[in-house]
Amino acid sequence: MQRDIRRPIGRRDFLVGSMGSLIAAGACRFAPAEQAGGWDPSRKVLFVSVDGFGPEYLAQSDMPNLKAMMRSGLYVEGADVIPSVTNVNNASIVTGSFPSEHGITGNYYYDPGTKTGTFMESPEFLLKPTMFEQAGSRGIRSAFVTSKEKLMFLSRGADFAVAAENPDAESATILGPAQDVYSADINYWSLRAARHYLKEADCQLVYVATTDYMMHTYPPEDERSQVHLRTVDELLGQILDDHEGLEVYLTADHGMSAKTEAIDINRLMKENAIEGEAVPIIRDRYVVHHANLGGACYVYLQNPGDLERTLDLLRAVPGVEELHLRQEAAQEFQLQPDRIGDIFLLAQKDIVFGDIEHPREEVSIRSHGSRHEAAVPIVCYGRSFDASAYRRNFDITRNFEWEG
Repeated sequence: MQRDIRRPIGRRDFLVGSMGSLIAAGACRFAPAEQAGGWDPSRKVLFVSVDGFGPEYLAQSDMPNLKAMMRSGLYVEGADVIPSVTNVNNASIVTGSFPSEHGITGNYYYDPGTKTGTFMESPEFLLKPTMFEQAGSRGIRSAFVTSKEKLMFLSRGADFAVAAENPDAESATILGPAQDVYSADINYWSLRAARHYLKEADCQLVYVATTDYMMHTYPPEDERSQVHLRTVDELLGQILDDHEGLEVYLTADHGMSAKTEAIDINRLMKENAIEGEAVPIIRDRYVVHHANLGGACYVYLQNPGDLERTLDLLRAVPGVEELHLRQEAAQEFQLQPDRIGDIFLLAQKDIVFGDIEHPREEVSIRSHGSRHEAAVPIVCYGRSFDASAYRRNFDITRNFEWEG
């Protein structure tokens, strides 16, 4: 890559403590191991999951470093995993697998037996080893950086793990204080942290996941969105400048679409005397992003005898684009059948599901979850690649070459 493509910005240098402080700043999961044969100790690898970064954001943003990597390396427009939400797709990328293997089927888990739910962000939900566990078994030093604290459950096996939203005291001393999760600054913090772990903590493999607040808030043509992504690109350029021969694997967990109408499936079921629970798959604790309104929904029925009546009701609802029974959904989208509802709904492009005051309401938000946010960029840089091997966002880890 030609190094004059990067336009410098003011740099915020990190405080660098002793190596003992550096180790304390993260979660050291593995004792030092002798590196397995085949991994060059000088090799540096950066994985980047840019939350909500649909191809239209790439096309309409000034990102010279990323676009130079696309020209020199590999670029394909690929697809994410359905449902197109953060936890599902980052779990797929971190494990290199479909949800049928890793077990994360939404941002939220509902137990129909107890009629209770919880956020799907505990390591116990994750059924497959992470890339960090694979790295540790090879003696490769790794770090996990996330803007959203909810993704920390994916850091299992990393030597260092930190969330920009809520860093521990040692990490904050070295990397800077916690950032507002509803800001662009939190993503800049995360990329600077990734730079730190590659350079100062001498990690050989780093994964960084941003947050999509800016994409939820601004369309790609908005100046504020373009400033955000231009700065992200400048920070990527600084990391590239640090390391000759750096490998970069960049993709998105999902895209983003404008939504104009919301449907409350729970209210529709109640109006028709159907007992059950409709859970918007996007549901998480970051309600300012999307108000828990998204393009996919699991429907759990209390009485199996209501299935046909419920199907008839939902098929007649304008805005419901696809309707799948549990086993059909599990097969079609490679999901864990015991972690999804009796019915899986996908919405039309401008429709979201969730809890509102009436069965249907006009809304003005940007959100995701359906097939319409499935297109994602896939960029691989720093070695030779077979383009035919990269069709899904998690192919960047599923096809990662640990040797060489």
